[in-house]
Amino acid sequence: MAFHCVNCNGSMVFDVEQQLMRCEHCGSTCEPGDFAFRDQGIAQADGTSADAGRIARFTCQNCGAELEGTEESVVGFCPYCGGQSMVASASKSRPAERIIPFKVSRQQCAELYQNYAKGVRYLPKDFKDPEHIQKATGIYMPFYQYDAYFGNACIKGKKTVVSTSRYDEIAYYDTEGQVDALYERGVTFDASKYLDDQTSALVLPFDSADEQPFYPAYLSGFYADASSVDPGLYYDDATARAEQDMADAMGMQIRSDYGISQQPGSKVDTNITRFHSVLYPMWFITWRKDDRVAYAVVNGESGKVVSDLPLDLKSFAIGSVIITAVVFLLLELFLQPTPMLTSFISLAGAIFMAMGIRMGVTREYEQQSHANDKGWAGEDDDPNMDPEAREKARAKAQRQKQRREIGTTMGLVLGFGIALSVAFSFIKGGSNNNGIIVALKYLLPIVTLIYGITVLVRTLRWRQYLGRNYALIAVAVLMVTVIINSIITIIAPVNDGWYYIGDAICIVGLVLASIFMLRMYNLSTTRPLPKLFDRKEVQ
Repeated sequence: MAFHCVNCNGSMVFDVEQQLMRCEHCGSTCEPGDFAFRDQGIAQADGTSADAGRIARFTCQNCGAELEGTEESVVGFCPYCGGQSMVASASKSRPAERIIPFKVSRQQCAELYQNYAKGVRYLPKDFKDPEHIQKATGIYMPFYQYDAYFGNACIKGKKTVVSTSRYDEIAYYDTEGQVDALYERGVTFDASKYLDDQTSALVLPFDSADEQPFYPAYLSGFYADASSVDPGLYYDDATARAEQDMADAMGMQIRSDYGISQQPGSKVDTNITRFHSVLYPMWFITWRKDDRVAYAVVNGESGKVVSDLPLDLKSFAIGSVIITAVVFLLLELFLQPTPMLTSFISLAGAIFMAMGIRMGVTREYEQQSHANDKGWAGEDDDPNMDPEAREKARAKAQRQKQRREIGTTMGLVLGFGIALSVAFSFIKGGSNNNGIIVALKYLLPIVTLIYGITVLVRTLRWRQYLGRNYALIAVAVLMVTVIINSIITIIAPVNDGWYYIGDAICIVGLVLASIFMLRMYNLSTTRPLPKLFDRKEVQ
């Protein structure tokens, strides 16, 4: 579809700064809605405009991504794979009901990202290349907004009636009532299977006050991704979130009026009545290297920046060497390490390294398996699965995630506690610390080995999702060095040379494990090239 100026017949595009259609030849302007009734331009019976059938579809020949726009759209980089072979073809699709027009221009997007990148250390130079940043692609991404209707409510609360130095008298309340209200466009979810939920959540919010009725003219100079997630997938989540929002609002009102604090267990009858489709503006900057891509997404309304952040391994290695040298000098000046202390420090370092590998493995697994992306997972759900069984499976996955988070936290606390105990015992010195040293001599190697084994098991279990074998190599190297160092620490040979040999092996192992862990981190902060040739749209 071409939008032509009524004065000179030149091409018109949407001007972000003026929020108007602007002729590229004579500079004339008009409202985007002025094109809704031209040509065949009356509203169809189904609510779409006649122009909607003339929107073109652009297909990437590399990955199969399909975007919509006008025939005057700027055909540039594919935002999903970084390819440059976008081919236009005719298409008819139902447009969104409403749209938030771009308020951040391409130049402003580049400036926002450059300012953001200045504060990120060790970012690869390609990610700061001004010429590449200027090639950002503007895309309207689809979202669903849900209306919720509320009925009966029961807000649980408590209030301290009497408070003395000896006791508190607390009264508990059940405040019941009828809400009888409509929560319109109250809950929003990402409607694109290929924009992962984490990115979409981070780039939010958008201000619904800026929403305008959808006109195809807004797409002139931009793309729009089509919805590819069934809106029914989010009904349960929309219901739960709307109920919580209403319960919190009522709880705040009751607290303000009566001083009663809301407690868990409050209930509000909530029903999702319908959904609305809306397009939100986002700028995509895509970097591609070999078979991996990385994204930066800029909120086209507020300018908020969300970006994948891989490391430049060379600059990071230089920085690490400098920090290590400073720490070594401080240890030499203040601790005067003994052979046993150096073994303890090596084992404590191995624990923290294992924690880093564990978190990296978890991060890459969740990204590659789309474990936290309900839109992606929902597309592949078995339609014949019993709803109750599906809900149980999701609840089980959530519990497993919580256990992983608890395990990681406990591991961090344990490792930090052990490191503090080691440092404390040697800083204080004296014969009173012999018991602590003996305990750590056996406890620290055992804890390190057990924790390392759990990381190894997790890596093997998720190996199919981890791409290259960086994580497996890192944890294997780490385990070998831990075993050698643990044997020397427990045996405690009289000859100090054995300690230094063990420490040297441990240092080499930690360095090698670090290299593979950093490579693994870069894998987890980039994405494999997408294959979207089988994408299905949900209208």
